[in-house]
Amino acid sequence: MKTIFVVGVRGIPDVEGGVEKCAEQIFPRAVSDGWRVVLVGTGNHVKSCDFKGVELLQTPALRFLKTDKLLSYVCALFLAARLRPDIVHLMGLGSALFLGIYKILGFKIVVRYGSADYLIPKWGRIGRFGFLLAEWQLRWADAIIVVTPALVQRLKAKGITKNIHLIPNAIDQIKALPPQSDHKLYGPYILTVGRITPQKNYLSLVRAFSNLANAQSNIRLVIAGGVDDRNYMRQISPFLCDQITMTGQIPRAKLAALYEGAKLFINCSVHEGHSNAVLEAISWNCPILLSDIPENRDLELGATHYFDPHNSKSVESAIARVLASPARYRVAKTKFLNWDQVAAKTGQIYDDLLTNRASQYHAEYRA
Repeated sequence: MKTIFVVGVRGIPDVEGGVEKCAEQIFPRAVSDGWRVVLVGTGNHVKSCDFKGVELLQTPALRFLKTDKLLSYVCALFLAARLRPDIVHLMGLGSALFLGIYKILGFKIVVRYGSADYLIPKWGRIGRFGFLLAEWQLRWADAIIVVTPALVQRLKAKGITKNIHLIPNAIDQIKALPPQSDHKLYGPYILTVGRITPQKNYLSLVRAFSNLANAQSNIRLVIAGGVDDRNYMRQISPFLCDQITMTGQIPRAKLAALYEGAKLFINCSVHEGHSNAVLEAISWNCPILLSDIPENRDLELGATHYFDPHNSKSVESAIARVLASPARYRVAKTKFLNWDQVAAKTGQIYDDLLTNRASQYHAEYRA
């Protein structure tokens, strides 16, 4: 049986993170299409040996250089050398750190380039160098799946122009929830979803909301996400008030109730890929506000959906604008792919690689 070996995902299912969401959606579909999929996860994020036919392997978790994935990448090399898969799928820029070694070992390589991680300040000089080294090696990949046009342009500026396939993330197919769903909140609230990290820019959001709350005492801000950076959480804490609820990490299946009840979904990030949280909110018909950064602009929403994430006054006025007329800020779902389409496009890349028909550039963005 044809085998895909997946590296760079901490685990599935219900593991927080965009690459984990993507993996949970596409690899069970690949199994249904006749592939054997072996996914290398990290530490206690792997809780079983199998998920919907995807074989799960656990590697040790050792936090080093601000990540728990580096040891997993090393272990994955040895596992791949023993397993000899047909295709190695590197899910994320960091997992491409050893791309050159995989090529020396003779593997067909697919890389999912979902974010220019070296732009995130937390990584420091060593981390930034590692990501830039990984990005430079993308020129050797047999296929690069890029999630936004802005990232395509970034690669082209670096001289990486071949074997690029533009396949964005997808919206979800939603199902009606029972009236007493877990995590459903009552009363009007603004929702944002994502781990507590500087790139999510929660500090600016909390400051803006604190000012707004003085005038609108009936509205709450709900931040749904685990604490990934405790130093950053300490910066946020002085600005928290009674109208701000921090839920901690919530299983993905239970986020639906929060989306369903939200008066507004806001993404205040200063750095993104192609945000799954935004697409989930669109799936649930939430009014949408987004930070004005290139990757969010690639969603091609109207100009009024965007605000300056570096200016708390801009954030505050944008929130007030949407709360006054929320229906104007809902987004048509038909603009976006679904996960069946994303999986089909990804599967076509796999098939082409094994029949030596890999295309040089695939520019289709909307299905």
